Amino acid sequence: MPKQTFLNLNPAKQEKIAKILLDEFSANSLLDANVNRIVKAAGIARGSFYTYFEDLDDAYRYSLGQVMKSIHGSLAATNPYQATINFIETVQDNPYYNFLSNYYVVDEAILEAHHREQNGLDVAQAQADVPKWLAEVAVHHLIRQYFMAPAEKEQILQLLAALNEWQTNEA
Repeated sequence: MPKQTFLNLNPAKQEKIAKILLDEFSANSLLDANVNRIVKAAGIARGSFYTYFEDLDDAYRYSLGQVMKSIHGSLAATNPYQATINFIETVQDNPYYNFLSNYYVVDEAILEAHHREQNGLDVAQAQADVPKWLAEVAVHHLIRQYFMAPAEKEQILQLLAALNEWQTNEA
């Protein structure tokens, strides 16, 4: 997450940097993103970047958080399966499509590997609410599958519809 110096910037400068980060991570995977392009586009010194963020991964996590907050805020549905159906049906028109594609195809694996090295698997969280955990795993997998193979959209939507019906019948 950003450092306090970033949070203390005036809102216009924060927004400008956030947009530049989003543009960089939409055009490039985390493996190909470049601090030099970011600081040049933002008109800031390289050292300033590091007063705002620990490193490129930190800046990426900030952008990811902003994107996910926006997406999750717009997904109003009674259950995760219907929300995912709605998301997949409209994602091609989403302004974050390229960012999300990079995330699900490349960046997520990088972040997950780093997270597991630090934290391991959270078994207690999964055991606390197994149906919720299963739903999260299923919808996440199917969203990733969509970005990996968009031609499978109809099959993915059919599976989500079946999961939605199953959940409705279980309730």
